[in-house]
This record gives sequence, C-alpha cells and structure tokens, in this order.
Amino acid sequence: MSGKLYITLIIVQLLMGTIIPLATLGLLQVYKPSERKRRLIYWMDSVLVLIGIFAMRWNVVIGGQLFSKSFYGFTAYKLELIGREGFLVSSGLMVLPFIILIFLLWLLPPWKKQAETL
Repeated sequence: MSGKLYITLIIVQLLMGTIIPLATLGLLQVYKPSERKRRLIYWMDSVLVLIGIFAMRWNVVIGGQLFSKSFYGFTAYKLELIGREGFLVSSGLMVLPFIILIFLLWLLPPWKKQAETL
C-alpha cells in the first residue's frame, strides 16, 4: 500500500496509534515492572493513542479533500505555514482553549486558598 496518505495511515495511525500501545499493554500483563515504569508506559501509550486519533482525523479530512466523489480528478492539499488554514493558525486555535482555561482558573479558582501562617 502506497500513496499520499501512507505515512499518516499506516505508520502513524495503525502502527503508532494502535499496534504499539496494544502490544505494550499486553506485555505489561505478562511482565510486571515496577509501579513507576508501569505509569510511564501507560502515559506513553495514552500519548500514542492520541497521536493515532489525530492522524485518523487528518486522514478523514485530508483524504476527503484528496479524492473527489465523482473521481473526475484528484485534488491536492499542501500544508502552509502562514495563512487562514495554515499551521500557525491551527496551532494557535489548538492552544487557545488551554490559555482560556488557565485564565479562568486564575480568575475563579475552584479550590479554597489556605491561610498563610506567619
């Protein structure tokens, strides 16, 4: 299998996002490492699964743009750095909810402040 979506579909989504996390979780059931190593592997697997989910979304959106329904012709997609649909704007929109959350936590903290002892 080869083509425009080979890396994101086979390598990132299938291998990194599915097979590697399943294999490591299966190995954790056979080999019992220390609690710290288990937590590190769980954290790594969760990050890999999230990367696989983002790759799946990429494949659906970009794959839908690459192949037309009528098959009269193929379209092309080139990721730009700057522009309305560029990488910088997309990254900013992805980080914006976290900035809003940090601001709201600063403005309206959900925990009680402890009295300072002198």
